Amino acid sequence: MALAPSDARAASRDAVAAGVRLAFLSESGDKAERTTEQPPPAMQQEDSQNFDGIWTFTGAGCPNAGTVGAKIIGGKIFVRGGGGQVDPDGTLHSVGAGNGLTLTAVGQLSGNTGSGTFNRSDGCIGHWVAIKQGNLRGRRP
Repeated sequence: MALAPSDARAASRDAVAAGVRLAFLSESGDKAERTTEQPPPAMQQEDSQNFDGIWTFTGAGCPNAGTVGAKIIGGKIFVRGGGGQVDPDGTLHSVGAGNGLTLTAVGQLSGNTGSGTFNRSDGCIGHWVAIKQGNLRGRRP
């Protein structure tokens, strides 16, 4: 699923509002601003070893890359067309299929954000970012 330009701008604005710069989604290579800012203290105090919750993953760098919602429960990733796992240190491994393609993704979650790379069966290699949208209601670790 491809993001329309207006959806991509909205996703980028939402991510910036959440304290995350998604520069690679809006500018290419050398023009992308790199930030080394620390997350706000409220984000740092959250249990960084518990990634359970509702997440949004956004891919870029390949045709038809887009945004998908996922749930992480007990370190297991549940997403339409695939799944995976998140280790206690935040290391993420996931696989999926859709639109005639398969995909493998690896990366790192930390607190309420994450990033990594994905490889598609058509040979395209892209990048992804993730933002935790909230906790699961009625679930306890």
